[in-house]
Amino acid sequence: MGVVAGVSLDPVREALLAQAEAEAEGLVGRAEDRAAAQVAQAEEQKAALVHRARAEGEAAAELEAASELTRARRKARTLVFEAQRAVYDDARREARAAVQRLRSEPRYEELLELLAALAREELGSEAELEFDPADGGVIGRVGNRRVDHTLPALVERCLAEHAADLERLWA
Repeated sequence: MGVVAGVSLDPVREALLAQAEAEAEGLVGRAEDRAAAQVAQAEEQKAALVHRARAEGEAAAELEAASELTRARRKARTLVFEAQRAVYDDARREARAAVQRLRSEPRYEELLELLAALAREELGSEAELEFDPADGGVIGRVGNRRVDHTLPALVERCLAEHAADLERLWA
């Protein structure tokens, strides 16, 4: 399963990148929709909690009102954070499922070759490569050095690289 000399993998890489970007755009779109809905729901709950806290605060001592309002805001922040985490976890789960579906695609072997070439670039030509382990992708080893280009590892790196984009969902 080596790369044939003189054969450019650029078209394969571009096609896989285009497919991955299209899937990522779909995932981000769905995540944005879910995030907006969950954040709106959390904001409604926040407003209800804050309103209740204010009504009770008018009848109670000033100190008690401040305490309840603080608890309501904390609860609201918790709800928002939980909603954000749920959306992130959903996006992560969907991305992992989508990347696993690549294994049944006809061009999966080409992806493995690209990942193997990347591992060889990182570790050198003497690298020992494990193709398509349990989670798919490629693992490379040479001595005590190891590169993990398994499909789940690629998803995690992609999510980490796009953390700022995901953060904008909450802004």
